[in-house]
Amino acid sequence: MNEKKKTLEKVSLGIAIMFGIYWIYSIFIQNSLNIQPIFKTIIGLVSLYGIGLFLFIKIIRKVPNTKLTKNKVSGKTIILCFLLQFTAIIIMSIITNIIAKISGQELSTDLNTLTPYMLFMLLIFNPIVEEFVFRKLFADKLLKYGELFYILVSSFCFAIVHGVSLGIPQIIYTFILGMIWSYLVVKTGSIKLSIILHSLSNLFGSIILQSLQGISMEVLGMYSMFMMLLGIIGLICFIKNKKNIVLDNQNKLFDKNILKDMFTNKGIIFYMILTIAMMILKSIL
Repeated sequence: MNEKKKTLEKVSLGIAIMFGIYWIYSIFIQNSLNIQPIFKTIIGLVSLYGIGLFLFIKIIRKVPNTKLTKNKVSGKTIILCFLLQFTAIIIMSIITNIIAKISGQELSTDLNTLTPYMLFMLLIFNPIVEEFVFRKLFADKLLKYGELFYILVSSFCFAIVHGVSLGIPQIIYTFILGMIWSYLVVKTGSIKLSIILHSLSNLFGSIILQSLQGISMEVLGMYSMFMMLLGIIGLICFIKNKKNIVLDNQNKLFDKNILKDMFTNKGIIFYMILTIAMMILKSIL
C-alpha cells in the first residue's frame, strides 16, 4: 500500500470514528437520558471534541506532519473568498427549493432560539475547533500529497458530516465553503483567515437571517436580496479571475485522478457508508 493511500485511510477512518461516537450518542442515547438539556449538550460536546477528537489525533499521530509555509494573500483574494460564501448560499437555496418541489414538502420556517450559548458556538467555538480539525489537522497530514488533493479531501470530509445534522443541501453548501477555506489555508499557511471567514459565514448566513425572520419578513426579504447580490458579484468575480487560481502549479479545481483516489479509498468509503447510515437512522428514529 502506498503512503498516500495509507495516510488517507488513517485520516478518514479517524474522522469517521470521531463523529461516529458523537452520532451514536446524539441519535441513540441522548433522548433517553433523564437529565437537564444543558447536561445532554455537555455530554455531546465531550463525546465529540473530547473522546472523539482524542481518538482522531491518536489514530493519525504517527503520520508525519507537513510544515505549512506562511504567506500573505492580497485583499482582493480575501474579498473574493468572502463574496463566494454568499454564492454558496445562493446555490444551497436553489437546491433546497428544488428538493422541496420534488418532495412536495414545504420549506421549514422554524426559528432556532439565538441564546448566548448558540452565539458563542456559531461565532467562536465552532469556527475555531472545526477549522483546527478539518483545515489544520488535515493539512498537516495531507498537504504534502498536493494542494488540490488536500482541498478536495478536507472539503468533502467537512461537508458530509453536515448531512447528518442539517440535511443534503448543507452538504453542497459546506463543500463549497470548505473549498474556500482550505484554499486560504494553502495560500496563507495558517487557519486564521479561515476561522474569521467561517465565523462571518455563520453570522451572515445563519444568525442575521434568524434574527430578521423573527422581526420582519419584509426586512428579511430585503436582506436576502442583498445576500443574493453579493453572491452574484462573487460568482462574476470568480469567473473573471479563475485563471489566477493556481493549485499545484496548475489552473484547475478538480482532478479525476484525485477523485478516483478518494472514492476508492477504504477509509473514505467507510466514512461515507457510516454517514449515509446515520442520515437514514436519524430520519426514521
